[in-house]
Amino acid sequence: MSDYYNNRKKKRSRREKIGFYTACSICLIAVCMAVYSTYNTLSVPSAKTPDATQSNEVKVNENVTGVTQTLPEVKLDVEVPTIAATEEPSTNPTESSKNALETMLSTDLSLNYPLNSNNVVREYSEKSVYFKTLNVWKPHTGVDFGGKLGDDVTAMTGGVVTNVCEDKMLGKIVEISTDNVICRYCGLGSVDVNKGDSIDVGKKVGTIGAVPFEAGDENHIHIEVKIDGKYADPLSFINNNE
Repeated sequence: MSDYYNNRKKKRSRREKIGFYTACSICLIAVCMAVYSTYNTLSVPSAKTPDATQSNEVKVNENVTGVTQTLPEVKLDVEVPTIAATEEPSTNPTESSKNALETMLSTDLSLNYPLNSNNVVREYSEKSVYFKTLNVWKPHTGVDFGGKLGDDVTAMTGGVVTNVCEDKMLGKIVEISTDNVICRYCGLGSVDVNKGDSIDVGKKVGTIGAVPFEAGDENHIHIEVKIDGKYADPLSFINNNE
C-alpha cells in the first residue's frame, strides 16, 4: 500500500512540475511578445495630424493663391472711337452769335440749293452734336443736303474752282471761290470740273457720293462755306436776295 501511495505522489509531483514549467514558458512568451510589441510601437514614427493650414484642399469661396500662369492679352485690330461724356457747352454763346452775325454781314452773298430737292439731313451747328459713324461729339461745320447716289450736285454760286482733292473724312472735295467766300462741296461721287475752271451758279459740279465720317447717315452732300477764313451757316445765305 505504501508503495502505491508513493508512486501516486511521484506521478503528481511530476505533473505539477510539468504544469509549473509550462505556465512559466507561457508567461515568458507573453512577456517577450509584449516587449516586442512595445518596441515596434516606439520605433515606428506616428503619423502627423493633418494641419488645416497645410491642407491642399481649397475651401469654397476662398481665393486661390500661388497661380502664376497668365492668360494672353486680347488685342483688337480695330480702334474703337471714344465718345465724350457730355456735350461741351459754348463758353460764351452771346459772343459766338455776334461773331457769326459779323461774318454774315461781311459779304453780300446769295446761294442756291445744290440739289433739286431741298432736303436738309443735318444743319450747321457751332455746338457739339453727335456723329454716330465716329461715335463722337463735335461741331458740324456745314450743312448736309440729302439725295440719292448719283444725283447731280450744282454750284450754289458762281466762281473759280480753286481746289479739287480727296480727304479721308470728307471724301472727294471741290472748292469754288469768289471774292472772300469759299464753298466746299464734300462727299462727291464723280467730279465734273477741274482746278482753274470758271463756273456759273447752277452748273454741274459732280454727283452725290459718300461722306466717310457721316457714312451712317442717309446719302447726302456735305456743304461748307467759309467767309474770310471763318465757317458760316450756308442756310443763312440761301436765296438771300429774294
